Amino acid sequence: MPIQKIVDVNWPQIVELQGQVYLSVEPETLQVLKSKWLNSPDSCFIYQEQGEVIGYLLAHAWHGQTPPKLFKPLTTNSQASVLFLHDLAVAKAAAGRGIGKSLFTHLLKTALAKGYQQIMLVAVQDSFPFWQKQGFTTVNQPVDPSYGEAAQLMIKPLVV
Repeated sequence: MPIQKIVDVNWPQIVELQGQVYLSVEPETLQVLKSKWLNSPDSCFIYQEQGEVIGYLLAHAWHGQTPPKLFKPLTTNSQASVLFLHDLAVAKAAAGRGIGKSLFTHLLKTALAKGYQQIMLVAVQDSFPFWQKQGFTTVNQPVDPSYGEAAQLMIKPLVV
């Protein structure tokens, strides 16, 4: 199966992929990325083909309606009704193959099984249309400038 939970040996490829994909937002350090994974390892995945990570998704439990600040490690394992989708990245060479949607669908199943009530994210780098197609709506609330210009807070309710 190409979608797998993240394990320690995946991190060098994840960091490399992050650097290739995020051009208008400064990449986060390995320590910060790992803190998301350590907070909620069951909601962090890679998409791997022939031993190469060509996509990853990091999501973690979160409290409140304000997104976490970038570049700061998470310090606690929050038990919360919100799942914050921190990062979804797919290698440019694999773009258009549905890998991002597959990773998100896998996360959605996980979130429902774990009883989360909503998924929250900050859309960056013109990703708004993709997230809108996945059922997210914009929240009219400013986000921290570290997320970059035109970043938009979005939510997807999971429980009616």
